[in-house]
Amino acid sequence: MTAGAKGKPDTVKRFVLSLFLVLLLVQPLPSPALADGGAIQTTLYFGLGIKGGGHVSEKEWHRFVAEVVTPRFPDGLTIVPATGQWRDPKAKSTRVVSEPTKIVIIVHPETVATAKAIGEIKRAYVKRFRQDAVFHTDQPVRVVE
Repeated sequence: MTAGAKGKPDTVKRFVLSLFLVLLLVQPLPSPALADGGAIQTTLYFGLGIKGGGHVSEKEWHRFVAEVVTPRFPDGLTIVPATGQWRDPKAKSTRVVSEPTKIVIIVHPETVATAKAIGEIKRAYVKRFRQDAVFHTDQPVRVVE
């Protein structure tokens, strides 16, 4: 289609198309993790060994969960006892370290609030039990009930 003598119909079409594209770009896109029953599964690995010797006791662990983890995710989570092993990349030794571990699995929507809560849990554990880090993985999951 070509414009008439003054070229206004093509100009209007371009303007409308441009406006449509701008509006399309500024609309927030739904998170794929929240569409169709989707969520994020966060898995946190808490080593129970303490630098200098000893381990986080069951009593200390349960207190940490009650005071720090559960208040941030009261709708539910799963805790699995495990044995973890790793090699400290900073150590000169190539020795593999093995230690009792607790794995916490939380299925949640992907939000700024949940990311903040997970960060708070990790920092609290590192500080309370003098750890280097809490290993953390995230993956999208589809919730099926």
